[in-house]
Amino acid sequence: MIKLLPTKHLLLVAAISTAIAVGLIALPDERQSKNERISITANAEIVDQSQLTFSDLQPLSPLTIKDKLTTVSFPTEEPITDVYNAPAPEALVAKKSAPKFKEQSIVIQSGDSLSRVLSKGGVSAQDIYKVSQADKDQKMLLKMRPGQTLNFITNEVTGQLTALTFVINRLDSVTFTRNEDQFERSQNTRTPDIVQTYKEAEINNSLFVDGLRSGISQPLLIELANIFGWDIDFALDIRKGDSLSVLFEEKLLDGEKIGNGNILAAQFINNGRTYQAIRYETKSGSSYYTPDGLAMRKAFIRTPVDFTRISSKFNPNRLHPIFKTSRPHRGVDYAAASGTPVKAAGDGKISFAGKQNGYGNVVIIDHGKGYQTLYAHLRGFARGTKRGARVQQGKIIAYVGQTGWATGPHLHYEFRINGTHKNPVTVKLPNDDPMPKNDLKNYLPYAKQIVATLSNSHSPAFAQKLAALRN
Repeated sequence: MIKLLPTKHLLLVAAISTAIAVGLIALPDERQSKNERISITANAEIVDQSQLTFSDLQPLSPLTIKDKLTTVSFPTEEPITDVYNAPAPEALVAKKSAPKFKEQSIVIQSGDSLSRVLSKGGVSAQDIYKVSQADKDQKMLLKMRPGQTLNFITNEVTGQLTALTFVINRLDSVTFTRNEDQFERSQNTRTPDIVQTYKEAEINNSLFVDGLRSGISQPLLIELANIFGWDIDFALDIRKGDSLSVLFEEKLLDGEKIGNGNILAAQFINNGRTYQAIRYETKSGSSYYTPDGLAMRKAFIRTPVDFTRISSKFNPNRLHPIFKTSRPHRGVDYAAASGTPVKAAGDGKISFAGKQNGYGNVVIIDHGKGYQTLYAHLRGFARGTKRGARVQQGKIIAYVGQTGWATGPHLHYEFRINGTHKNPVTVKLPNDDPMPKNDLKNYLPYAKQIVATLSNSHSPAFAQKLAALRN
């Protein structure tokens, strides 16, 4: 039947079929939009087969088909988009958010540790480990004591520890600052202001009672006793009316006193005699000297034990308490509680440590240049006390007891010079090594200046007492 159709009819059918096919291909899926409308217009033209030429019978191109179509429109209610709106990760949101810092300050309590304190403050275990690693060499965070403070800052947005400061005391602290994924450690030390302060006191009861009443702290009074202890026996030599004056340093932080510094100069009036001491630092260290440059420190301390009283004085004709016969007492007996430490009176070498007749347990020290000291009736010896051992002045060598011929716990102490017994209470003690000549040149002008400062600070009563002694 197809063969019976004229050629021009066949061409017309082909053109219409092609147009419909193109329209079907371009037609959108019903699921995408049910409201879309398609308009297709086909212009059919009757062509006389006899008038067609070979040039007229050319294949149809898309452009030709497009020219034959009027308009294809696809109206939609909403625009189509390919963007998928997925929520961003919380960590990414927190990282891009503005930081919100929280500061906390916690006072260390008994039983606290770094981990316990920071965990309560919301710090992660990972950050606690990182900050402890930054302190692994110094280990200051492991040495926290009750009363000290931890100040730290956290970022509430990210939950990270930003900075931590361990306040050791009012002057010293350690800070750990976050640098990306680790912490950097820095030591911080504040320098207090130093001012010179003058105090004086008159002794009517005791050094400590009257000194404290005059505003001199107990640590300063103990240091004063150590400075003048080679010349003054504060248990036996103090008299009512004795006076002292002291020029020392005070440490101020933000205008508030936080402690005392060094004693710069001091003066003591004892039983009509005047002693002066000036602090000066040489290459070998700091020490106290007289205004002339002699060392206040003597080669021996006056009393090698903290005692309650002298139970028996130096007496060549003493009546022995046990044998009731006249036997010389060539030393001094210092009554003290059993177990009280006994100190070496000076530098030297132990020549004997053991039992010796009526002395009981005894230690003998040779100090050189003919000086020798003996310590008897000891309960026991300190560790390291043995023959041949070297000791330094003030080292504990034994403990008070009542071994041998003793009626009660006490220390029997003898002082010998070239084999001759001397009264330990009154013997003139040799000075320590003198100041080197090179230091002495610089010291003498300084000593003159500091003595003038001390004198200008005296109250009228103290100055009047000094003037009476000079006259």
